[in-house]
Amino acid sequence: MRINRREILPCAAALLFAAAIFPHASRAADGYVPPKDRVVVVISIDGFPGWEWQDPRLSVPNLWKLASQGVRAETATTTNPTMTWPSHTSMVTGVPPARHGVLYNGLPVRGGERAPVVVKQWVPKEELVQAPTVYDLAYGAGFTTAEVDWVAIHQAKTITWRFPEIPDPAGVIEKEMAAAGILSETDAREFSKISPVGRDRYWTEAAVHILERHKPNLLLFHLLNVDANNHAHGPRTYASKTAYAYADECVAKIVDALKAAGLSNRATILVVSDHGFKTAKQVVRPNAILHRLGLLSLENAKIAGDVYATSSGGSAMLYIANPARKAELIPRLAEVFRATEGVDRVVLPADFREWGLPNPETNARMGDLFLLAKDGYAFNGRPEGPEIDGVTGTYPGNHGYAASDPDMSVTFIASGYGIRAGATLDRMSSLDLGPTIAALLGLEMKNVEGRVLKEILVPEKVR
Repeated sequence: MRINRREILPCAAALLFAAAIFPHASRAADGYVPPKDRVVVVISIDGFPGWEWQDPRLSVPNLWKLASQGVRAETATTTNPTMTWPSHTSMVTGVPPARHGVLYNGLPVRGGERAPVVVKQWVPKEELVQAPTVYDLAYGAGFTTAEVDWVAIHQAKTITWRFPEIPDPAGVIEKEMAAAGILSETDAREFSKISPVGRDRYWTEAAVHILERHKPNLLLFHLLNVDANNHAHGPRTYASKTAYAYADECVAKIVDALKAAGLSNRATILVVSDHGFKTAKQVVRPNAILHRLGLLSLENAKIAGDVYATSSGGSAMLYIANPARKAELIPRLAEVFRATEGVDRVVLPADFREWGLPNPETNARMGDLFLLAKDGYAFNGRPEGPEIDGVTGTYPGNHGYAASDPDMSVTFIASGYGIRAGATLDRMSSLDLGPTIAALLGLEMKNVEGRVLKEILVPEKVR
């Protein structure tokens, strides 16, 4: 058969033109999905320690399956302080609290002279978070975004669909779920009275509903029951193991929802956690020590003083209310607490940057001293009672310790679209989550300290 070059050349030109106009068409056979059709689901299991994965009998079959189909980090670290809101905010901003400014599960507000610090929880995200987030980036690029019980995200303007920690019976998703018989009006109105496992069930139902009905490009989904059980009963207990198993069932429902919505072939699932856990048998009460030193008092049942301590389990911050006394009190208090039983380290302002913490001179949210507890100890904010005491009526399980502590290690699993199955990921940081989410959506987070986890991505699928 004789080939006519005059016929071939126009055809070749047409193919080249089509490839230029439709650059993804030639890769469709390889399973390439354009960015605007991709779905990234982030499942945060609050308080799921990374060290639990050393147990091959850990009863979480659905999570093991995701890991076997994708990749799991051998070591994953979080940021200081190792608390829920700061850690989650580091995940979505790619920067530490020194830059995003979230230091507690809320906004710390210094009072006036001799007044204690108050942590306000329901503060709008635009006021609370001082750095751009990956969901801001995605929304600005025209992607749809959703959150279920995510944190430090109250009233965020860049979330398309939401089912918040405390649902609003008048909210769009809440009303849709009520109409579908998933959420009763009473439960929506009295949500905080429901047990942690019950709330996790509703949050999971909300995530399933959003995926199946709205198919967002990015869903941030947070479960709390594991954290609640590790606090109440301590890690390495039967209650803790049972909580992991229930979280695993919630994950299975998300996987099934992606299948039901026809999203499996274009969805990436990222399973993360925010901090680990330690068991404490003794508590240190910094405010009781300050009371003994005459720096804090109870006046008409109200705390007042020149110094006030906030306690976050494995860490505490000292706030000097009288600026004129900072030069005097910082070295004095550092000496006192270095000699205090149960205190492992006193971090001075000059070292805050090294710990990923802001400078109190430029960010009033930060305390003037940062204390870390020893193994077996935790901090408690009460100003009365013994300075050192056994754990009674206090959580036996705590976090808040140094992010470098192996017990504070976190979980990271990636599976699905764009993930290189069987890849090795020896070490990663929570700061890497935001940049990697962006890459999976074909975007780029700039001016961040985290990195894109390129070693686990399939390059030709995430362009």
